[in-house]
Amino acid sequence: MAEPHEKLVDETEILDRAVSLKWNKFTWSGLLIIGIGCLLIVIGLLLNTGAYSAEGLLLGFGAIAVLIGIIRIFIGLINPLAPGDVQRRRRRKRNEDPILATVTEDPPER
Repeated sequence: MAEPHEKLVDETEILDRAVSLKWNKFTWSGLLIIGIGCLLIVIGLLLNTGAYSAEGLLLGFGAIAVLIGIIRIFIGLINPLAPGDVQRRRRRKRNEDPILATVTEDPPER
């Protein structure tokens, strides 16, 4: 009877860890990219050289950077619905090659 409860606690801990890692990775980098995009837009507006010059290029790159940053923030805010949505990754041994492991196995007895 204790096993399902322990499994639920483990899955909840995994979910909480995944949510916090995702938040840290995407939200802060999205804010940084938005800041860089806004800086490019401001520099482009300060140039006053015309639409088909460095001003337009900086404005375009700045707008694209702001959109990418907004998308990264939205990705960081979306959370998995259930602990089952988060898959546990199993680490393989670094020196173990899956192809060689199948070749070196003993053949099944008949």
